[in-house]
Amino acid sequence: MELHEAIGTRLTTSTDITTLVSASRITHGDRPAGGAPCINFFEVGYIPLVDGIIESSRYQISCRAGTPGSAQTIARQVMYLFHNLKNVVGDFDFQMGTVEDKFLVKEPDTGLWHVPIDIRFVHNNSTVS
Repeated sequence: MELHEAIGTRLTTSTDITTLVSASRITHGDRPAGGAPCINFFEVGYIPLVDGIIESSRYQISCRAGTPGSAQTIARQVMYLFHNLKNVVGDFDFQMGTVEDKFLVKEPDTGLWHVPIDIRFVHNNSTVS
């Protein structure tokens, strides 16, 4: 399992998230078409820490909704899900998740409220045996 798959699994299997955003509206890469609410996520930074054994990847998890309050509610649940995360998902070993930044903006092209959250994941390069 790759990091983006483990992140997607955490998001789509969390009932705290899927009660706010349908699992089918959570995607890796581009924002799902067709409005809100939705979540998309992608890697925005990477640092190898210990000779390729321990890695640090920064992902942006973007939460969108029709109102600022709804976007913030979704973002809050995402932050709770990943901040201080130390867990194995499938065969992927998360050693630490840390929320690094979050803000609120209205997208002029879609009219949606958007909360991008930057989260740093420290993880093993290899899978758990």
